[in-house]
Amino acid sequence: MPHDHACTDPACGCGHDHGADHGPRPPVATAPAPWRPAPGIAVTAVAVFLREGQILCAPVHADDGTIKGWRPLGGPVVPGERAADAVQRWISDSAGQQITDLAPLGVLEHLYRHEGAIGHEIVFAFTARFATPEIYEADALALTLAGRPEEAKWVSLAKARAGRLMLWPEGLADLLPG
Repeated sequence: MPHDHACTDPACGCGHDHGADHGPRPPVATAPAPWRPAPGIAVTAVAVFLREGQILCAPVHADDGTIKGWRPLGGPVVPGERAADAVQRWISDSAGQQITDLAPLGVLEHLYRHEGAIGHEIVFAFTARFATPEIYEADALALTLAGRPEEAKWVSLAKARAGRLMLWPEGLADLLPG
């Protein structure tokens, strides 16, 4: 949408020079760097955090930056590490949070295609709770993924089950109660 440059708000982000006394233009959001599945079969661990019919998930971005689906928090299991330890490490490293009540939910084999590349992973899914209960009152949780800031959000399980939003790995919604 064109801007008429008649604005007086220095934080409008229009890119117009508001003068030296108004400060710099706010940073413009950029699309995440393109990501592709690793070759071979990846082993990952995810934690399922539930709140009143919702699951806390990180967005999965297409190359253009749009959100194409949602995935519970977690990441790769490294050699010599148990899946339960990997998910605790991942949550601590990416969200700065500690978790409790970690319990096995199931194991899923996830075959998928992302931007034309084929991915294959074995996913260890766990239920868990955050040690900090205030997280359940917030709309989002700040994360750092691949060195970039991101936000996990509470998404509707009913919408995922109805196919109105994509929840990965496939089959996860079937493992969850309700």
